[in-house]
Amino acid sequence: MIEAAADVIDVLAFLILVWGIILSVIMSMRTFAEAQGHWMDRLVGPTLIRFRLTLGRWMLTGLEVLIISDILHSIVHRTLSEVGILMVIVVIRVAMAYFLDMELSRIEQQISHRDQDHP
Repeated sequence: MIEAAADVIDVLAFLILVWGIILSVIMSMRTFAEAQGHWMDRLVGPTLIRFRLTLGRWMLTGLEVLIISDILHSIVHRTLSEVGILMVIVVIRVAMAYFLDMELSRIEQQISHRDQDHP
C-alpha cells in the first residue's frame, strides 16, 4: 500500500513538472507580448527571466514532492543497498532543491533591485 502511494506521488510529481513547463511557456509568451522594445531585448530580458522564475518554482515543487516519494519508497525497500541508493537520490534532490531555491532568490533580488533603481 505504501508502494502504491509512492507511485501515485511519483505521477503527481511528473504532472507538476509538466504543468510547470506549460505554465512557464504561457507566462513567458504573455510577458513577451506585453514587454516594450526590440523583440530580441524582450526575449532575452523579461521573457527569459519570467520563464526561469516560473519554471524554477514548479521544478522546486516537483523536487519536494519527489523527496516525499523517495521517503515512502525507502520505507518499503528495507535492504541496506536499496535504502542506500534511495538516500543518495534524496541527498541529490535536496541539494538540487537548495541550490535552485538560492538561484531563484538571487534572480528575484536582482529584479527587485532593478525595479527600485528604475521607478
